[in-house]
Amino acid sequence: MALDRMRTIPWGAGALVLAALAVAGCQQGKEGAGGTPGAPAGGEVVATYQGRTLTSGRIAQELERLPAPSRTYLAAPERKRQFVENLVVNDLLYAEGTQAGYDKDAEITRQVDDLRKRLVVQRVMRKYQTPPTITDEQVKAQYDQNPILYSTTQVHASHILVKDEDTARQLLAEVKAHPEKFADLAREKSTDTVSAKKGGDLGTFGPGRMVPEFDKVAFALQPGEISDVVKTQYGYHIIMVAERKEGEPKPFDQVKEQIRASLRNKVVQDQVQGHFDELKKAADLKVDENALARVTPPAPAPPAAVPGASPQPNRQ
Repeated sequence: MALDRMRTIPWGAGALVLAALAVAGCQQGKEGAGGTPGAPAGGEVVATYQGRTLTSGRIAQELERLPAPSRTYLAAPERKRQFVENLVVNDLLYAEGTQAGYDKDAEITRQVDDLRKRLVVQRVMRKYQTPPTITDEQVKAQYDQNPILYSTTQVHASHILVKDEDTARQLLAEVKAHPEKFADLAREKSTDTVSAKKGGDLGTFGPGRMVPEFDKVAFALQPGEISDVVKTQYGYHIIMVAERKEGEPKPFDQVKEQIRASLRNKVVQDQVQGHFDELKKAADLKVDENALARVTPPAPAPPAAVPGASPQPNRQ
C-alpha cells in the first residue's frame, strides 16, 4: 500500500500543476519561453519540446503552487524529473485540446467563469475575515462576566429553529401561552430536522457545545423557563430548559485560549455578517417567497451501477 501511494504522488503532483495552470489561464501555444502569462518566468532552460522551452523560473513558480508536503516529496532528483515531465505533458495535452477546439467549448468557458468568480469572491472575503487581536484584558473580562459558560454546569434543553424572526415571534407567543405544546410545535415547525423528530430535544450538554449566542441564553435559563427569540447564524431559536445541573468553575488558565478563539471568531463572524447585511440593504434585495417556493431542486441522479455487480431482484 505504501509503495502504491508513493508511485501515485508524482502524477498527483502533475495533476495539481494542471489545475494550477487552468486557474492561471496558462496557454502554451503562444509562448516561446514557456513562461506563465503575466508573470516573468526566466532562468536556465531545463527542457525543450516542440520548439518550446521550460525554464527553471517556471518550474519554481509551479512548485510554489503545491502544498508543502508535495514540495518536500519532489525534492528527490527522480521525483523532480517526473514533475518536469508532467509539466511538459500538461502543456502538450493543453495544445492537443486547443487544436480540438476545447478551449472554446461553452461548458469549459462556463466553468472557468465560475472559478474566476469564486476566486474573486474569496479575495474580497479576506478583508472581512482578518482575525483581530484579542487582548488578555478582553479574555479575562469575558471569563469574569460569564462564569457559568466556563464551568462544568450542564443543561438538558430543547429548541425550535425557524428561518425568520416573524415566525419565531408567533411561535414564541404560542409556547408561552401553552408550554405543553413545545414538543409538538418543534416536530411540526422546526427546521432542525434532527432534533425536530425528538420534539426539539437536544439532550444534555455543557458550555461550548453550541454557538456562543445559544450557549449564553441556554445557560441563563432555569428548568421550565422558555427563552426569548435567539438569533444565531442558523436562524431564530426558541429554547426551553428541562433540567439543570450546576457545576464548578473551570480555572482561567484552562479556558483562556478557548475564550480568546471564541472572541476572535465572534468578531470575524460579525464583520462578515455585517458586510453581507450592508450589501443586501444597499442592493435593495427583495425575495418573492411565493416564487421561491415554486423553485424545486433537481432530483438526485440515480447511483451508478457497480461494474460486475449482479442485478438486484425487483422487490414487490
